[in-house]
Amino acid sequence: MKTEMDVMNMDERQEIAWLRANRSTLMIVGAVWIGIIVWEFIQNRTPYFMITMVPVFAFIRFAFYKSYMRLR
Repeated sequence: MKTEMDVMNMDERQEIAWLRANRSTLMIVGAVWIGIIVWEFIQNRTPYFMITMVPVFAFIRFAFYKSYMRLR
């Protein structure tokens, strides 16, 4: 299966930069997600959906990791 990096014909240096950019983006999205949860608590509202989705996304990521490890 081709990755985005393969399609864009990246060399190793570019691939590392791309992966670091992806990781940074995920960290920022996670920080914003946590910020929204905290904001909802400050407003005396419980964000059940957002709290529930944290372990759901973690499970999905783990499942993808396991499936990709089997492919290689």
